[in-house]
Amino acid sequence: MELFKPLSPVIPVFFLIALGFTFARWKRISLASVTEIMVYLGTPSLVFTSLSSKPLYAGELATLFSGILAIYGGVGLLIAVYFVVFRFHSRGFALPALFMNAGNMGIPLALFAFGHAGMQRATLLFVMCTFLQYSVGIFILQDRGNWKEVFRLPLIYATIVGLGVNLFQLRIPELLFQPLAMLGQAIIPLMLVSLGYRLYNVASLQWGHALGGALVRIVGGFGAANLAVILIGAEGVNRQVLLLYGCLPSAVVNFVLTEKYRQDPELAASIVVLSTLISVVTIPIVFWLIL
Repeated sequence: MELFKPLSPVIPVFFLIALGFTFARWKRISLASVTEIMVYLGTPSLVFTSLSSKPLYAGELATLFSGILAIYGGVGLLIAVYFVVFRFHSRGFALPALFMNAGNMGIPLALFAFGHAGMQRATLLFVMCTFLQYSVGIFILQDRGNWKEVFRLPLIYATIVGLGVNLFQLRIPELLFQPLAMLGQAIIPLMLVSLGYRLYNVASLQWGHALGGALVRIVGGFGAANLAVILIGAEGVNRQVLLLYGCLPSAVVNFVLTEKYRQDPELAASIVVLSTLISVVTIPIVFWLIL
């Protein structure tokens, strides 16, 4: 039974992704309204309730923040080396190779593998990654940041309030907390089904540098995460979640942003799809190593 333990967090996640992919073959819908609900209602509720429910300490916050920065720094260095070695440069390569799927896959996987403590830390990493993606990520795409875009996202304010409630040990009335918790939990399967639906809509698939980007994201990210947890001395669930986040595939939002700023979106989409397919094999291996 221990042999199959690494598969137990993975099967529900990829089953729901496959369900969304299959649904897209059968039924064509607009995800715009679903996305609005997730961004403005579900995700802030998930962030607030997970961050405010169980104690977090300043040392843990520092560990997670320094860890994710170290992972990004390590992967960023690998991307620069890749560009030099292959005499190739593309912003549509850099963004998806750098930014992992911190929300749709990171949060559910951490929940199924490490329980509520894992989801709490994954949620915090998701906020950190989102903040960096909409600031540093947009800078990568157009040589200037878009800080106003970051502060239009309600999850930033949900994070501030949730951490405030946690650190000051404030008590939220159950009548308020329970409906928010239900809404937040409901968004987790919706994230996965939406991810599968979006993957189906990728029009064409490139190889070559797309495969290189996928490997930099997954293999390079896991290597960077291993180095990061050693350097910062991360232990326990903090170490496990950081290692998981290092090996996550590329986020679909990378394709959306490259398309918006016209920076090789076909390559970005291919990196997203290939890294997601590769992660079907690599994530169970990572769980086998860290569980």
